[in-house]
Amino acid sequence: MSTVAEIESAIEKLSPQERRELAAWYEERQALLNAADSLLQTYDDEEQAK
Repeated sequence: MSTVAEIESAIEKLSPQERRELAAWYEERQALLNAADSLLQTYDDEEQAK
């Protein structure tokens, strides 16, 4: 079984509250990753402009 399949299986076993908590954690993590990507892109753009 692949890791993704194992994760999917585990998620299916979560209670509704646990799924909401997981969704909130995932959304927060994605927001942080997007912010980091945006910051790195800004640095790249500044370097290319030099």
